[in-house]
Amino acid sequence: MSTRIAIIGGHGKIARLVTERKGDVDITSVVRNPDHVDELSAMGAHPVVLDVETAAVSELAEVVKGHDAVVFLAGAGGGSGVFRKYTSDLKAAITSQQAAKEAGVSRFVQVSFVGAEHPTAEGTDPVFAAYWDAKRIADDALRASDLDFTIVKPGRLTDEPETGKLSVSQGEVRKGSTTARADVANFILHILEDERTYGKDLDILDGDTPLAESLDAYLAQ
Repeated sequence: MSTRIAIIGGHGKIARLVTERKGDVDITSVVRNPDHVDELSAMGAHPVVLDVETAAVSELAEVVKGHDAVVFLAGAGGGSGVFRKYTSDLKAAITSQQAAKEAGVSRFVQVSFVGAEHPTAEGTDPVFAAYWDAKRIADDALRASDLDFTIVKPGRLTDEPETGKLSVSQGEVRKGSTTARADVANFILHILEDERTYGKDLDILDGDTPLAESLDAYLAQ
């Protein structure tokens, strides 16, 4: 029996990479733009059009009901202003967390970024400061929930080819660190059913150790 996951923000770069690599995972892609439906259907996903920035918790709960996990990958993206950082990266995240709980879906994976737990650095660009603030609050809300969560924290995202190798840690901020989006997608799929990762923040950066080995080594500490 395949795992069923609902991806919130199903047309984002990482979300599409997850869908491309899904194997026998059954994916529902929640998107706000109906123009993305055909592309995602062609990739083997089951698109659902719903604007999570404005949707009621009950609406989203109906969509995610019956799934084994919710993966939150929505975000305002580059070029957006301060307001949408709070509606997309924060409000939509909390709506998704509450919807998962209401639907009885306990497994929740959320992508944040390395260092999001720290106070916003002085002098940070106002738009990125809003993004940082939104992510920190959304992560805090997830930690305070009773969901079986994992917060995945890559470094600066790149479109480099996947290597299958990562450095997995927690709380080790490295200036200039990067993570390939394709390796983030692989990591998400790898941890979906790994109960050892429940209740953890996991920093993942480009590294020299195969993904599974790096994760095992970190979790064995």
